[in-house]
Amino acid sequence: MFECATCGGVGIGDTRPECCDGPMETVGTAETAAAEPSLETLLRTVFDMSGTELDVCLCVMEGGELTVAELAERIGYDRSVVARHLNHLAEFGVVEKRRRIRPAGGHVYVYTPQPPDVVRERLRGEFLAWVRLATVQLDGLQREKVEAIADAGTDERQWTVFQEE
Repeated sequence: MFECATCGGVGIGDTRPECCDGPMETVGTAETAAAEPSLETLLRTVFDMSGTELDVCLCVMEGGELTVAELAERIGYDRSVVARHLNHLAEFGVVEKRRRIRPAGGHVYVYTPQPPDVVRERLRGEFLAWVRLATVQLDGLQREKVEAIADAGTDERQWTVFQEE
């Protein structure tokens, strides 16, 4: 992981990225208190993907081209729930939604998984955007904390500033 000393931008990769005035600085890789997230935790936290949506996503990845009805039957969820999650996954870019004309008339939507490298790059891009936003949140918290302590004029802890209302 890398960070730009000038703008605070973050980079992740095997090679040192460039930003602003030159190469980014390596962020410490020492032991951390943070636990390694599971794939499920990562998907839920970063991509706001529920357990049900993860089930739907994995079923499409394994099953190939499927309709809402076929997916609902395979995983045992209501069709409306499956349709909602499939539409979100299509907007997210991990499955493709196509309209197929039925021989007997009418149409049905079919969902197919994007190739694994496309899904991986899509998830990676969204994760990096999330890291950037999380970094902004942490920077704001740090700034608020320093300002609150400076304004307090006391040696007492000012932790109540950070409690959610």
